[in-house]
Amino acid sequence: MKPLHTRLTIALCSAILSLTLIPAITYSQTNKTDLLNTQQAEQWRHDIDVMKRKLEQRHIHLYHHINADLFNKELIRIKQQLPTLTETGLSVELMRLIKQVGDGHTQFAYWGGEHHRYPLELRVFGNELRVIGIEQQHEDVLGATLTAIEDTPIAQLLPLINPILQGVENIYSQRQRLVETINVAEVIHGLKISKSLEQTRFTFKLADGKSVNIKLDSLTSAQFHNHVMASLKLDKPTGFTKHKLSTKNIDVFLSKYDPVVYLDFHHYPILSEISDFSEGLIKLLREKKTRNVIIDLRNNGGGDFFIGLHLAWALIMVDNLNWRDGIYVLIGRKTFSAAMSNAAQYRQLLNATLVGEPTGANPVGYQDADTFSLPNSGWKVMYSKRLYRFQDKPGTSVEPDINIPMDWNNYKSGGDNQLNWILNNIKQSL
Repeated sequence: MKPLHTRLTIALCSAILSLTLIPAITYSQTNKTDLLNTQQAEQWRHDIDVMKRKLEQRHIHLYHHINADLFNKELIRIKQQLPTLTETGLSVELMRLIKQVGDGHTQFAYWGGEHHRYPLELRVFGNELRVIGIEQQHEDVLGATLTAIEDTPIAQLLPLINPILQGVENIYSQRQRLVETINVAEVIHGLKISKSLEQTRFTFKLADGKSVNIKLDSLTSAQFHNHVMASLKLDKPTGFTKHKLSTKNIDVFLSKYDPVVYLDFHHYPILSEISDFSEGLIKLLREKKTRNVIIDLRNNGGGDFFIGLHLAWALIMVDNLNWRDGIYVLIGRKTFSAAMSNAAQYRQLLNATLVGEPTGANPVGYQDADTFSLPNSGWKVMYSKRLYRFQDKPGTSVEPDINIPMDWNNYKSGGDNQLNWILNNIKQSL
């Protein structure tokens, strides 16, 4: 028999080993739909207090829109209701409150925590939610109109979801945030539209007027981005070829026939990348004797607008450009934050003509977002650090010089009526 101290050591090591094999307790999709227990409610109560304190400390002016007393009363109400809420219900309540702060960069958004999506992409055309992407097996639904989720018609769902949409600064970003949010499982459950986080039934109206019900399974963010989707996409401009100068953030296309360069500026690179890119762009535009440049900001949700100013500097260095009316910028509802700022600046610095739809961001408002994490839930909260004024006249968006709504009939066939207007205008001026 082993000595007592040896047996105790073995027993202690075995106990430690067994503890390391116990999986950490994490929220599953199931217990997100359970009522918060006493410990969870207390942790969230603490997180809410931390959120309030940090927002007041770090936001440039937290109460610029919502009254401080009302904000505090709503927080007290939410904390009192914690034992009666699920995690999804609580997140919806906090989204509703933070939306009332009144600036698009202050957010308690679904992406601040773990979330799941249904494999469905939508875009608002007129008053209709059109399917522009769906998992491969249901590609016959592409182009259909979403009419209901579970048993809730879209007309009844909109008054429920619009008050909680994050990142909204005007009606244009509201349309964009709607389609980004309506397929999030936790949001739809928190609004009590669906009973499950795993599967939900969607109803679509097909082109022939018939309705079809489809059950979709939710996916993690990683699964969603890697899922095989059937999609309706805008075709790249006819007669253009992609140039090797392209990066993962800015795609460069050269026209085969006219002295035109098309820059699809969809994401912001870091400073070192934009420096190298700008030097290459200057050289390319001079060698090709380019006269016209098109900068596409329609799918740019923001970043660092000083990076965009570096791009403007590169263009200003090229004398052979048509500086009277040869610079165009495409904008739309997804043109947000820094992209909106750059659109306004390009109009001033580059004498650019803005074409498309109004931006989703307000040129006079609170921007330059930063984040902090709540100590217990780990939820990330966003807040505004600066107040910017990018135009003198009042308004909630940067308005295009040439207002051209995206046309559904054109879009479904891959056509781009906004870009085509620019190309036709250039040809007429040659």
